[in-house]
Amino acid sequence: MAKCPYCKLEVDFKNVERVKKGAGILMQEIMYVCPHCQSILGVSRGKYTG
Repeated sequence: MAKCPYCKLEVDFKNVERVKKGAGILMQEIMYVCPHCQSILGVSRGKYTG
């Protein structure tokens, strides 16, 4: 488990909120959000997964 750098509470990858943006055919952006304080933990860009 890891700790959120903002609220210092434990965060597991299973309970991290994933906000998917873009329904494009080639690319999709995913924003990872802390379930406790709603701070953005990271952003990734990858192939569209449906």
